[in-house]
Amino acid sequence: MRQSKPKVKRAFTAKQLAKRIEALGKAIRDDAGDGEVFLLGILKGSSCLLADLMRVIPGEVAYGYIDVIRDLADTDTAAALEIDFISFTEIERRNVYVLKDVVSTGVIETYLLNQLREHDPAKLHLVALLDRPDLRTVALETDYHVFKVGEGSFVGYGLENDGRFGNLPYIARLS
Repeated sequence: MRQSKPKVKRAFTAKQLAKRIEALGKAIRDDAGDGEVFLLGILKGSSCLLADLMRVIPGEVAYGYIDVIRDLADTDTAAALEIDFISFTEIERRNVYVLKDVVSTGVIETYLLNQLREHDPAKLHLVALLDRPDLRTVALETDYHVFKVGEGSFVGYGLENDGRFGNLPYIARLS
C-alpha cells in the first residue's frame, strides 16, 4: 500500500530543461569534434535525457543502454555487482558519454567508469541529469550535468518515486 501522496514542487521547468539540454548537446558536440557521439544511458532514469539529448546533438550520434545491478542490502556503499549491456555495443575507440539520472555518492559511477575504461573508448565522460556533489563518498566529478542540486528527493523527466511521477515534463522536488 502506498503512503500518502507527497507534495510536488516544481524545481526546473520543461523550458529550463530544454534550454540546458540544448547547451549540453552543443558542449558534447564541441568536445567530440566531427567524430561520432555514443550516448550510453543507464536504465531507467536516463531515458528521457538520452532521447532529448540525442535529438539536439548535430552530426553522427548513436546510443545504447546499460543496466547496473547492485546490492541494495548495503545502501551505504551500494556495491555494484553486475553490468548488463541491454544490447551489446562495442565502445572501443568511440566517444562515449555515460548518462545517469542522479549522481550522488559516486560509488556506482566510479565502478562503472572503471569497467568501461577496460574497453578502450576514445573518450569516456560522465553526464548527470542531476548532480549531487554534496553526497559524494568517493572522489568523482561529473564531466557534464544538466543541473546541480542540493538536498531533497526529485521526480519528473524520468525520475520516479515509488514508481510515480516519472512522466512529469519537468523536474520537481518532493516534500
